[in-house]
Amino acid sequence: MPAILLTTLVAPLAFLITDWFTQTDKSALFAFLNRTTLLLIGKSLLMAGLSAFFATLAGGLCSFFLHKLSFKWNRFYKIALVMPLLISPYIFAVAWNGGLHLVLGNDASIFSSAGVVLVHSLVFLPLAFIIIGSALSQINATYEEAGLMLVSFKKMLVRIILPLVKPAILISFLLVMIFSLSDFSVPAYFGVQTFTTEIFTQFSALYNFPLAIGQSVLLLTICFAIMFSEAKYLSDSPFFTISLKGNTSKKYSINRGKGFLHLWFWFLLFISLVLPVVLLTIQSSAGNWLIIKKAWQLLEPTFGYSLGLAFTGTVIITLSALWIAYTARVYNSKLPNSLMMIIFVVPSTVSGISLIRFYNHPSLAFVYGSFLIILLAYLGRFGFIASRIIANGLKQIPESLMEAALLAGASPVKIFFSITIPLLIPSLLATFILSFILCWGELGVVIMVYPPGAELMNIKTFTISANAPLALTSTMTLLNLCITCLLIAMFLLTGRVLFKKYSYAFY
Repeated sequence: MPAILLTTLVAPLAFLITDWFTQTDKSALFAFLNRTTLLLIGKSLLMAGLSAFFATLAGGLCSFFLHKLSFKWNRFYKIALVMPLLISPYIFAVAWNGGLHLVLGNDASIFSSAGVVLVHSLVFLPLAFIIIGSALSQINATYEEAGLMLVSFKKMLVRIILPLVKPAILISFLLVMIFSLSDFSVPAYFGVQTFTTEIFTQFSALYNFPLAIGQSVLLLTICFAIMFSEAKYLSDSPFFTISLKGNTSKKYSINRGKGFLHLWFWFLLFISLVLPVVLLTIQSSAGNWLIIKKAWQLLEPTFGYSLGLAFTGTVIITLSALWIAYTARVYNSKLPNSLMMIIFVVPSTVSGISLIRFYNHPSLAFVYGSFLIILLAYLGRFGFIASRIIANGLKQIPESLMEAALLAGASPVKIFFSITIPLLIPSLLATFILSFILCWGELGVVIMVYPPGAELMNIKTFTISANAPLALTSTMTLLNLCITCLLIAMFLLTGRVLFKKYSYAFY
């Protein structure tokens, strides 16, 4: 497996760097380092930093309220807050971008950068909520009880709880910053020039390959610097964590402020879930039934191919993640996980350029000219996330069960299929659903590598939105959202039917 990862996913990155370093015109080696580029980098980092700050702040507060305080509708809020992570960012981008234009008219462009920060903050808030919430839920209650015997609750919060969750807060901030910095779809819909969209423009529109490659290497360097600053914690960061059995975390009852908590959560749910749907509906209703018919006629031919490709990519991602997580747990093999982490932080447009430059060769035409290159892109983008979900599930399986089975004479293969897999069903289902939704909505890398003749639903929506009326674009996006929700519901229902004897949660 490490050899496969090295040759299929890491090699394109190495080839991209080599391609930049060995270009014929040495004077152009650092030609991209000019004032315009540096200002664009600063702008992109500022927007990503603000998105990470707001997402981590709001996600951290939600994590503390829901994991450390006991009040009504706690479980409902936990589930609802995760939902925006299961919906493609570009759906929210279309809703908010169109909403700004409906309210502000042509002046909405001045708010576009703020719109990107808003959408990224709302979309990635669940990620911060999950990571920080996982850390809070694993704090042993004895630490808190011992602290409360000596100091007040506020001091215990500052001196005990905050230091224990500090790594999770930092990892949350870095992950959201990487996601925001590398995202293509949201700034592209808002018409905001970021470093990611600039690379796409130079490579795909202006065909300025040397400049695009140089900019890609620079962005890659920035993302690697962010990753390696906390690589130890990032390699073990949770994305979805199955609820812990026998959890010793302490929860506190509250007598005052419950109204404020409910108001806070309903406000977040309104702006992150309800309002985007309302905006899309309003924008769609600006047309008529012919718009709906036209939107479906445009999307219908892309549905089968999109579904099949996302499903195939999800199966590959889930099986690869299971192997990576299992070998890391049982055989202490950390190389595959490290390789997937490196590939994971590569921005979508940079990943697309590296795959194109590497596989655009006669001997590799069977990959470059087919759906295989999209499947590789899916695995590179989401394999690390999937492996972390399954690895977190493996941590919940007591080693004593496997040791007892070994003493009873069971083979490792029988233990794997009779004990490990059944206990991993919740994590595998969570991995499958999240991976499918991510593959279904991925735009940044797929729009660069998809082969001629292939039609994907999100790409069709994106390409048409440049010249189509707002009502048509919004209607296509609303249909996509409805299909996404139906697919999520179908997977959840199927999971309950097939594995009804296993209770599961996403955190």
